[in-house]
Amino acid sequence: MAASEPTQRVLVVEDEEPLAKVMARTLRSRGFECDVALSGGEARALIEKKDYAVALLDVRLPDESGYGLLKELRSTRPDTAVVMISGVDDPELGAAALENGAYAYHVKPVGATQLYLLVVNNLRRRSLEIEHRASLGRLEALLAERTEQMRRAAELQAGMLPASPFREDGLEIAAHFSAAREISGDFYDWHRSARGRIALTLGDVMGKGLPASLMMATARAALRGAADVEPLEAGIKQAASVMSAALEVNHAYVTLFHCRFDVRSGDLEYVDAGHGHARLLRGVTSQELLGERSAPIGIFPESKFSTGKAILGHGDSLVVFSDGLLDLRPDLATKDVQLPYEVRRAPTAQEMVDILAHGAGEKTLQDDVTVVALKRI
Repeated sequence: MAASEPTQRVLVVEDEEPLAKVMARTLRSRGFECDVALSGGEARALIEKKDYAVALLDVRLPDESGYGLLKELRSTRPDTAVVMISGVDDPELGAAALENGAYAYHVKPVGATQLYLLVVNNLRRRSLEIEHRASLGRLEALLAERTEQMRRAAELQAGMLPASPFREDGLEIAAHFSAAREISGDFYDWHRSARGRIALTLGDVMGKGLPASLMMATARAALRGAADVEPLEAGIKQAASVMSAALEVNHAYVTLFHCRFDVRSGDLEYVDAGHGHARLLRGVTSQELLGERSAPIGIFPESKFSTGKAILGHGDSLVVFSDGLLDLRPDLATKDVQLPYEVRRAPTAQEMVDILAHGAGEKTLQDDVTVVALKRI
């Protein structure tokens, strides 16, 4: 900052009038506007009327301690650079000045050159601190805006997921979802397709955050668009072709379990595209793995998808989960180990997923946790 700018106003608060006048005259000769106060009361009266870039404040004033005025200045005029000046070379007084927000602590006498440099250097520091606060304010505003955008995105994403549980005669479907970040690459979906069948999907987009969530929306829309394509693997192929451009651009892929279930007959047909975390529970006594597997969507451009089939009897359940659940329950990584007994004996699909995902909402997750259960009643 140029010292000649009229905005660089200095306040000298010094009870020794001759010294105060000399300091003011020196600063005025260097181009500063300068006012003098001989007491704390006079200083307050001036501060109420004018803004000062720098205040040179004596430690001992006739009506109060300079430290009291320092605290008030830091509270009411945070942009004023306050320099404490004392006739006592006392480290404790200097430390107290800095702790209370003074820019510097200087011991008298103060020569003309020292005084000028003292003001100029602290003006420069003041300017840097004002710029820093402004930059910090802009960053905080950007962060608040991003946080609000992410909150809205999370609400939008949550609104795309079907409400849990879903019940009708002979069927219950339920889900649990906990995101590792504000928004997620995991998704689940269910809806009624042609011929009265229920289409159910659990997918996991490689990655986290906003890119994965955008891919999630693309995958969900593509699968819904192909819901009634026959046979099932042709529908998955069609959905994969819709996703391919976005997956290629983002260097991503999707693992997926997608099935169609006929409530009346119990017939289940499914495509497991690189997912692998699906269990078929026979009542409370046994468990089967669904062995038909295909490659994830987006790994190979000409992937072929194969359809597996099973039948759910009354009381049987299909449980599918994302690999984020394995962080909570490492025992599930061993596929031939049965799901916990309390899960198998749970009377509803909602209780099944709640038991499996217990604790997900209380931990810092490394990956999204999604669990879906379909129970034939």
